[in-house]
Amino acid sequence: MKRSLSTQQLACALCVAAAGLMVGACNTIKATVDTTVNFFSSTSPNELFTSDGMVKQEQKINLFAGVAYENLRQEAATGSGQYVSALAALYDIPANRQGEFGPVLQRNHADLFTADLQDDRSAHLKMVAALNRELTAAAWLP
Repeated sequence: MKRSLSTQQLACALCVAAAGLMVGACNTIKATVDTTVNFFSSTSPNELFTSDGMVKQEQKINLFAGVAYENLRQEAATGSGQYVSALAALYDIPANRQGEFGPVLQRNHADLFTADLQDDRSAHLKMVAALNRELTAAAWLP
């Protein structure tokens, strides 16, 4: 009977853990879907695509920033990571200079990440605009 009780407790604990993971995953999926829907509803089709039907580079950056905002925020604080590298690639930062890109994000972290995306749905666009200004001033962008 003692073994049966611990098996029931283990099964109950696994159910609670699974439910917690599902709720966490749903929140992440909801945030991603909300960001994507807000992005597409706030732009007109002509602003999204080039004349040959490709997504414009600046729109790729905006969308990536919206979907990966919290991960970018965390990695930018340390100056490196896969999301920082992906953002550098979207900005067409040459491979030999990508090591310099992370520290730029780290130095400007407070100016780039001024709000939580949950509180300000345009926080990612403000981050991109601030980063564009910084990269232009530092002659990384034309």
